[in-house]
Amino acid sequence: MLGISKAILVALAIASFSPVPALARAEGSAELTASQKVQQLDTLAPLLLAKYNVPSVGVAYIENGKIAFVRHYGFQSWGFPANDETLYNIASLTKPVTAEIVMRLVEAGRISLDTPLAEHHVEEDVAQDPRIQALTPRLVMRHRTGFTNWRYLTNGVLKFSHDPDTETEYSGEGYEWMRQATAAATGGDWEELASQLVFEPSGMSLSGLTEKREWRRHLATPYKAGEAVYNVVRQTPLASDDMRSTTREYARFLINVWEGNAVSAELRAEQRTILHRTAYRPACQGDKRADFCPVNQGWGLGWFIYDYGDRKLVQHSGGDHGEAALAIYDPEASRGYVVMTNGANGGEVMHRIVGFLDGDKRLAEFLVAGFN
Repeated sequence: MLGISKAILVALAIASFSPVPALARAEGSAELTASQKVQQLDTLAPLLLAKYNVPSVGVAYIENGKIAFVRHYGFQSWGFPANDETLYNIASLTKPVTAEIVMRLVEAGRISLDTPLAEHHVEEDVAQDPRIQALTPRLVMRHRTGFTNWRYLTNGVLKFSHDPDTETEYSGEGYEWMRQATAAATGGDWEELASQLVFEPSGMSLSGLTEKREWRRHLATPYKAGEAVYNVVRQTPLASDDMRSTTREYARFLINVWEGNAVSAELRAEQRTILHRTAYRPACQGDKRADFCPVNQGWGLGWFIYDYGDRKLVQHSGGDHGEAALAIYDPEASRGYVVMTNGANGGEVMHRIVGFLDGDKRLAEFLVAGFN
């Protein structure tokens, strides 16, 4: 049982707005057993949900390359507790799945990282722009296409904001182009490719890109205080957004990717290589960087990389109007975390949970540092 003094420490950390849970700082949760982490998480998670007004959170913890535990707290919808089969909208956590489909097609020799995407698909808005010839899966997964995130940011017209491979700019448009070009180049249906190459090998029977009959009663409802949030369920697949998955199944995906052999060690090494430093948090920009900042950080192939010098983490997050999700994996330690929520403030919850579970003070402080 969790000692009352420890429970009080957690409560005080929440009540005082401390950016790092007291238990993570005081005890170093990296040294706790999985069982001890569960006991403390059982106290911490409900407090975080209440503090940040988030309906539910699902947490999967991976240790030694295996799922050590999966826990759920709160409600997937009004009066319906979140559980092991709750399907969260994981937003941009869809992108690592897309990247893995592409990596496995590259491994099979069906495309290459440098396949010219314009040879297989062209967007009408930029059909006459010669710069489209530079677009490749490599540039898409490193977010170097030259496109903004979505065309609605450029008055509904897709256009280059800068030349390809000159600046790093996160782009869902690039992923959608890659999806259509890859499907055309391989002659495959995108959902079938996802199922054959990722979902089936990873044991993700409930997960999917578009609505399934068996999803009934499993969908988490997004929430944002004071707003009626639409629960997006796709009828046609996207490469960049709105996939549905459970915390357990996405943890299986992480293990299949980083502990499996579907892709060569050489390709995996390239996937974890940072070519262009990119720091989104202001505290990690410029010459004077906070002590919690990674030595280097930036996009690999489909994953964002945190390089602390003594450890290198792969990370991706996702967030839309009323949901937020996060996946982090340490391939060298075979340890990882998947946290999914159905609340607009879910980032506040998931960052603190991962910081607590990981136990590295640098990562814990970095995650809650914010972008402002």
